[in-house]
Amino acid sequence: MEVHCTVKNCRWWDKNYCIAQAILITSDELGEALPESYDYQQTQSIVQQYGETAVDSCTATCCKTFVAADG
Repeated sequence: MEVHCTVKNCRWWDKNYCIAQAILITSDELGEALPESYDYQQTQSIVQQYGETAVDSCTATCCKTFVAADG
């Protein structure tokens, strides 16, 4: 699957494509509550602890796989 991304300062960005092995997308609300270190490896524990999330639009989602390219 191609994942298109325009966040050029992400470590996984490569000319408007995400080249991460896997990504975690969640609701903005949960994304803000979780530590920065949480990523796709913690998906099962996140679902067990918080449940599955629902949003009303794409603007209420966030990519937890983001890592600053210089970080």
